[in-house]
Amino acid sequence: MIKLVLQIAFIVDTLIEALIIVRVLLSIFSANLSNMYVAWVFSASDICISPFTGITADTLVIDNFQISITPVVALVFFAIVGFVLSELLKAFRHD
Repeated sequence: MIKLVLQIAFIVDTLIEALIIVRVLLSIFSANLSNMYVAWVFSASDICISPFTGITADTLVIDNFQISITPVVALVFFAIVGFVLSELLKAFRHD
């Protein structure tokens, strides 16, 4: 039972990471926020990113690229959570 819960949590974590990566990429390429797909990605990822708002500066400007730092911080957090979950799955693996 514990293994199933860990697997589900790992899958959810991976989906959240993928959503945040898509958001960061769309942000880098200055996607049109009026597009329905882009708006959905931003609104769905806001749920996962909002707890990290205010930890660092809002944006990082490199040449002409403006990158929001908050999604990157959230991505690092969820990557660490995913690593911990994968290690717990390995610990509960029965060979």
